[in-house]
Amino acid sequence: MVLGPDLFDGSAAQVGQFGDQTGATYPLLLNGGLGAGNENMFTAYGDRDNYAVINKQGIVRYNAFDHWPYGDRFHLAELRACIDSLLTVTTDVDDANTPHAFALAASPNPARGAVTLELANPTDRALAARVEVYDLAGRSLALLWDGPAPHGLTHMTWSGMPAAPGVYLVRARLGGVALTRRVLRIR
Repeated sequence: MVLGPDLFDGSAAQVGQFGDQTGATYPLLLNGGLGAGNENMFTAYGDRDNYAVINKQGIVRYNAFDHWPYGDRFHLAELRACIDSLLTVTTDVDDANTPHAFALAASPNPARGAVTLELANPTDRALAARVEVYDLAGRSLALLWDGPAPHGLTHMTWSGMPAAPGVYLVRARLGGVALTRRVLRIR
């Protein structure tokens, strides 16, 4: 938890206004200067522009007063480094373009017109790829992709023409992985 103490005992509105003006996204502690013992942050950490990182055991990891002069105590990189040092399990917010497995998707399906195909390459490098549309007799109707597929998602479109309504197979080979997706064309 990161605290931005209100050491001069302002109102809740003033604490909120401070957060709005500074863009602070951490919790703001109201009335941090009250108390007679160790809950009085004013006594322990000085009077202005101080930030403290506290873990569940109550251990303070950062105090700007010790490192920076008044008016220059908000150093986001230092605060983040202190917070990161307290994490025992890290998580990552994935980019929407980062697949976790090889996959081939088709939408809309069923379709009246064009179908968008999405080929997922979860590796960290481009892989040789080939994507073709076949009828149920095994005849190739369209070659949609033949070349390297970069890391992430590769999009392509099958217009569906001149195929009649029916079931078609989209087959993809990505590196050594074979993928197949059925596509239903309707009137």
